[in-house]
Amino acid sequence: MATPVLRALRTTYPDMTIDIAVTAWAAPAFDGHPAVRRLVPYPERPTLPRFFRLAQRLRAERYDAALGLDRSPWVGLLLWASGIPVRAGLAAGWRGLLYTHRVPPRLGRHESEQYLAVAARLGAVPRGLEPEFIVPEPIARAIRERVRHFRRPLVVIHPGGAINPGSRLLAKRWPPERFALVADRLTQVWGSTIILVGVATDRDATASVLAHARTPLIDWTDQLSWSELAALLAEADLFIGNDTGAGHLAAAVGTPTVSIFGPTSPLLYRPLGPKSVVIAPPASWELREPRDLRRLSTIADRLDISQVHVDQVVEAASRLLQGEQGTA
Repeated sequence: MATPVLRALRTTYPDMTIDIAVTAWAAPAFDGHPAVRRLVPYPERPTLPRFFRLAQRLRAERYDAALGLDRSPWVGLLLWASGIPVRAGLAAGWRGLLYTHRVPPRLGRHESEQYLAVAARLGAVPRGLEPEFIVPEPIARAIRERVRHFRRPLVVIHPGGAINPGSRLLAKRWPPERFALVADRLTQVWGSTIILVGVATDRDATASVLAHARTPLIDWTDQLSWSELAALLAEADLFIGNDTGAGHLAAAVGTPTVSIFGPTSPLLYRPLGPKSVVIAPPASWELREPRDLRRLSTIADRLDISQVHVDQVVEAASRLLQGEQGTA
């Protein structure tokens, strides 16, 4: 969701040198981006020793300005301790006190818009909200060859997600047996080839989909790098998944996307793009500010992702597939 900021900075200031401090988990989203000179490792779990080592490294670079796009108080403190003179960031209460240019978050505004508002404080002119990801041509060619003989339409399903460093939020996962029903229906009606994807922590979800499905599915769980996944999505006719980074990646490469939301807000976090559709309980659209699901002991029934039904997802998928066939 931060790549529109890079596009705005790159087009407004073509000679600007941009480094990104990013965790190892999120780094693949920016690796190889033409606007980025260097990725600076940011600790998954900041401790004081790690914090001060990173601050010293940033101070040695003598940066002119910095953007803080994460609401963590560690980010504002890090940029201040690094001696960067101009610091713009989201000023969520006291957490923004160390920024020189504070941007109050706006309720109901998509995160990409919030980030662009921060960049605008440094004069960057927005160039659209859509995310972007550039697939290296050798990887694109290799994936294209792997799927060349697969029957069309090609549908990629990511039934997992919601497990990140320091958090395990399984309430964001739609039941795997429902993904299996969707896969069966799309295979029966459209003759689709279905590929399941995910990382190692998604194995339980993909295994459950395989166990419940009545039609043959292809399992590529934990077999693809981020760039390879992007290449596969670029070749696919449709992506279906939960509220995860894979949905944003699908939108970034222009693939029609069905994202299933529950306890998180589509207003704030949905994949952006002309072919992106979100299916969610009506109450999910009423969530207008970020919530830390880790602090919730239970999820309200009205926000339960199981409120999303198989027919809704199949209908949305079919509409997108019809559009793709019409433009083929």
